[in-house]
Amino acid sequence: FPVTILENKVFILHCENANPEQHWYIWLEQQLKSIGIAAERVVLADSSHPDAEVWQTCLEAQLSTINQQSILVAHGLSCLAAARYLADKLKGTSIKAALFLAGFNETIPQHPEWNQFIQENRFDSKYLRTNILRRIVFFSSNDPVVPVPYTFKFAHYINAQLIEVSQAGHFCEDDGYREFEHLFKVIQTLVAAELT
Repeated sequence: FPVTILENKVFILHCENANPEQHWYIWLEQQLKSIGIAAERVVLADSSHPDAEVWQTCLEAQLSTINQQSILVAHGLSCLAAARYLADKLKGTSIKAALFLAGFNETIPQHPEWNQFIQENRFDSKYLRTNILRRIVFFSSNDPVVPVPYTFKFAHYINAQLIEVSQAGHFCEDDGYREFEHLFKVIQTLVAAELT
């Protein structure tokens, strides 16, 4: 039988109230492609009115090719959708890494409009802990959207490494994030590492 060499592929999921053209998403995709790493920006429908089931359908359609060499990058509210999707998907397989930026998994008092989305995206962290070989959570010291303790709890729940980025806001264009060099370097390191 011919051995199929699985290539690394990075999937980039945008945050709430955004689309794949905004923030640092295009920049990251281009940087990765420029060094020979396949990358794809995932579209999450109607991100200003996120619907849990619609987002799962979007992920199902666009992440169907994930495999042991895949790396997932999720931002803000998409961390929750991605975690739920992976908790189900990874029962029989694993992925190389998942990087969650400003992730959280419980309701935030200042964002009651997300409560239903959060309730409907509850997930069991068991398969994430065992079948995502590297779990990394980025948090910003002054995130105006997701308070830092929420991101700490999320990281603890999935047993992830925490990386602090000082004064990065919610990692958005308005916070100065049209590029994200630190994230790019972390992904490069993950791709170079043969994780076992």
